[in-house]
Amino acid sequence: MERLVRLRILSAVLRGLAVLLILRVLAAILANYPDYFPPNFESLFLQGREATFTGIYWPAFYIHIFSGPIVLFNGLILMSEYVRQYYGGLHRFLGRVQVIVLLLFVLPTSVVMSRHTFAGWPAGLSFVLLSAATGACAIVGVVHARQGRFDQHRRWMLRCYILICSAVMLRLISGAVGLTGVPYAEEAYIVAAWSSWLLPLAAYEVVERIGVAPRSTQ
Repeated sequence: MERLVRLRILSAVLRGLAVLLILRVLAAILANYPDYFPPNFESLFLQGREATFTGIYWPAFYIHIFSGPIVLFNGLILMSEYVRQYYGGLHRFLGRVQVIVLLLFVLPTSVVMSRHTFAGWPAGLSFVLLSAATGACAIVGVVHARQGRFDQHRRWMLRCYILICSAVMLRLISGAVGLTGVPYAEEAYIVAAWSSWLLPLAAYEVVERIGVAPRSTQ
């Protein structure tokens, strides 16, 4: 019993730290918005993008930077057990908003922007596959919810949110790489692009399997 209490406390602390980290990175993302109105091509994200900031890219960029923070912040509310248990109507409403914004705005614009990503097609391919995986998790989660399989719904939507948080992981990994002064910037970005979603997703699957195994033997 004492061990179970310690594990619950540790889990709550880790969740709290994760929320603070996501909010911190989200605030940093929003703090960069003055560089985008009008576009400052000397800023970190837009540096050297004058040639690509034409055609469909620029509307995709602006749609993405407005819709991305919505699903990132909204996801925190949807992951709250308190909101789910005591404000079920709000949870369902925000869930619909999350899926609509994600499937209609965030993921399509991510695919458009991936064509001109830093480090070329190896990083771009990562973002295309990430978008496909995120959309698939959201759709499967919705199907399970409509069929009343809410345990499976929560698992798939948690996978979806983990993939959404790849934006947070990418900034953390890229920041760490920048601090260490890695000489091969493009290669490092490619590794960061793939690691930002594959590693957290793999970690979740391992933890999920470990958690399911003891329950199945009880």
